[in-house]
Amino acid sequence: MLIPPPLCRAVRCDDLDEMTLDEALKELSRTDAVEQIGPTIYAVPYDFKRVSPSMVGDYEYCPRLLWLQAKLGKKLLTRRSLIALVRGRLLHERYERVVAAADEVLAEYKVEIGELVGVVDLVFKRGERLVPVEVKSGLSSRSAHVKQLQIYIELLGAPFGYLVYRNKVDRVERDPSALDILREIKAIVESPVPPPKASSSRCRTCPFKQICNKYS
Repeated sequence: MLIPPPLCRAVRCDDLDEMTLDEALKELSRTDAVEQIGPTIYAVPYDFKRVSPSMVGDYEYCPRLLWLQAKLGKKLLTRRSLIALVRGRLLHERYERVVAAADEVLAEYKVEIGELVGVVDLVFKRGERLVPVEVKSGLSSRSAHVKQLQIYIELLGAPFGYLVYRNKVDRVERDPSALDILREIKAIVESPVPPPKASSSRCRTCPFKQICNKYS
């Protein structure tokens, strides 16, 4: 297999599109201790002690939220993001089972270097070269997806990698500067004080503002 197929061309996707909150909570509770900490906010335990490329999405969304979660040791979720998280996990599992059945494809490839730990969804072996593949079906921005993948590209010494979306696959080129974001994330999660708040207009619409305000 030279290029990974789009997500929904390899596996069925539409049966998960109408997942309800109750269904998502039931599924998530099989693997995580889910806690409701507000009318629309949920939390699951998460290890922020070791910096991971998976933190890039929260960092891009709001560095202050990343800091808050690190202090709580919990990943905060809205109803929408909780459903997206569960749906994404299930789609990942389906896709990895299909694609990893091919020769020279490794699933859930763990990378550990010093304080950094990460798990690449899939790795394609091309001789001595390892090409990282990340499957994306959640709510993070494409910019966060690209940066996360570029970190894995650097860690594996690959020239490029692939982002797999529902109906397309994007090739992403190497960028050594991608590792800089990990240093910024590390500084935030280890800081004793939170980063400054974002613009007032953005904060007003943030679903986590009541929790965040406790740390003003």
